[in-house]
Amino acid sequence: MHKTLSIVLWLSVATGWLVSIFSVIQEMCLASACRDAAAFTIFGADMGWFGIAYFCCIVALLWLRKKIYLLNRILSAAVFAGVGAEFRLLWIQKYIIGGWCPLCVTICCSLFITAGLLVIEKAYSAESTRCKWSTFAENSIISAAGFAIAFIGVRALV
Repeated sequence: MHKTLSIVLWLSVATGWLVSIFSVIQEMCLASACRDAAAFTIFGADMGWFGIAYFCCIVALLWLRKKIYLLNRILSAAVFAGVGAEFRLLWIQKYIIGGWCPLCVTICCSLFITAGLLVIEKAYSAESTRCKWSTFAENSIISAAGFAIAFIGVRALV
């Protein structure tokens, strides 16, 4: 079970990383929502390039997390902050753009799956219910922080 979980986790992260790369190539998606989504930045940085950098960090953390325990916690924090940010980005697509960018939604799904897999992995390794509840609370707070950061930092190009 652990080996399968690890493989699916790597596939999920790789999918987000590859689709982030595709999102930089604007001709990859012909939907008008893609062009509209590309008009947004995060703290002035292009969303596509930010996504590539974000997933590069996630890949590095995933690779090194078994060697240094702290990196496993940083990986969880980065993924759950990303999940929170994705809620803001989905809201922008639905209510500001008025359409769905297939690449952005794929990245979002990849990140949600990654978070779910990390939760499953943690549940299998946790020894007490208290640990599970504290992990849930911690992930919720980090997701809220990710949402707040995206709320403050994501802006449309004018």
